[in-house]
Amino acid sequence: MVFRAINIDTTKLLSLPESGMGYQVIQDMRPNNMAKYLVFNAELILPMDGTLSQNIQAIRQRGYDQLLRNAINFSVPTNNYKLLTGLEYRTGILNLTDSLINYRQRHRYGTAAKDNPSEKANGHEVFVRVSAYEKDKRIDFINRKLLPGTYTTTLSDYTICVNTNDNPIDRYALPSDEEIRWAFYIQPKSWDYLKRGVVQPAFGHHGGGLEALFESGTSVGTYLHTTAYGK
Repeated sequence: MVFRAINIDTTKLLSLPESGMGYQVIQDMRPNNMAKYLVFNAELILPMDGTLSQNIQAIRQRGYDQLLRNAINFSVPTNNYKLLTGLEYRTGILNLTDSLINYRQRHRYGTAAKDNPSEKANGHEVFVRVSAYEKDKRIDFINRKLLPGTYTTTLSDYTICVNTNDNPIDRYALPSDEEIRWAFYIQPKSWDYLKRGVVQPAFGHHGGGLEALFESGTSVGTYLHTTAYGK
């Protein structure tokens, strides 16, 4: 069964940080439930049970929009679920191979961004958020900024991913196999803060790309533009 977030759910989900770039993992905290759910773009919600791989495959085969249209409304009250991070949800952990390190320039060692100290942006560096969705809800297109708790990668790591013909889904350990179609460019102000780290393995993917977490979001006017992925 696939669920669709109603407006109050989307508002709540966007007020919470991401678990990783483009997704959240939440858990129903009611004693008789405790179910876990994988959320895409703060609107499509998949139970993390035996149907997960089938539903993820359905996104690619039938399309995200069709799956969302046919989903039923999510019924867990917003005050009854919490965000999960890291080891609370990671499955299918893989170790980086020498080939990925040498030829795709992945990073074997390093901690996740959320576990590292905050630092100030320098006002010049550009970051990139990759996504399957042109209308990525973590970007405030009106005020041209990132919402708090949003992940990106660095422009340099994105460029390496494209130039080495690496798989962004595996590099950034994304839970869906849906094609990455868009790249959003962000240039934080010198007073914006971020945490840097290395993408940890998850969902049967290796990780090893670089990630940046903007816990407080970015300032107005920091979203630059969108391009097709790899362009």
